[in-house]
Amino acid sequence: MKLLIFSGFLGSGKTTIIQKVIRSMTARGETVAIIENEIGKVGIDQELLAETGIKITPLFGGCVCCQISGDLLTATQKIQAEINPDWIVVELTGMATLTKIIDLFARYGDPDLPILTVAIVDASRWEVLYKIATPLLEQQLQGAKAVVVNKIDVTMPSPQLLDQMARLAPGAAILPIAASEINGVELLSRLEEALY
Repeated sequence: MKLLIFSGFLGSGKTTIIQKVIRSMTARGETVAIIENEIGKVGIDQELLAETGIKITPLFGGCVCCQISGDLLTATQKIQAEINPDWIVVELTGMATLTKIIDLFARYGDPDLPILTVAIVDASRWEVLYKIATPLLEQQLQGAKAVVVNKIDVTMPSPQLLDQMARLAPGAAILPIAASEINGVELLSRLEEALY
């Protein structure tokens, strides 16, 4: 089993990317479970993700990284024990950061569980968002093994932006894409390369 964790600010394209990735996983015969974190009482994306027939475990009550991270670990362990899918895909709320999640699994999780962390950035809004939410956006990139720079069909990222991503997520694969246009198989392949 592998754990694939997506973080990213609201509107960065997480749901579109996740849908493409899980469709590619299931098309090649792999089993997938999804853990979705939402701040409110109703999972906004649950209906969209449920179209695939994949098990969805919503986590409510706030940011996974600070309020209910124990529940994330419990949910992961329960899914592994009950259905042991090939993949567990975690969609974090737009306010979550990767570093605390990574620390949680390092301390209390299965040490042999491969974890791929993906930060998704909206190239068309990065500059504006970075001015008003610098610490949050920086923390979302820390610990990422892959940074998906999305919406390049709207705004082509400058070399300076790509350099900034590389500095904020040292060692991460930087993947400029247009989620609306990229083939899910290609995207999944590029993400898996970042895992190994």
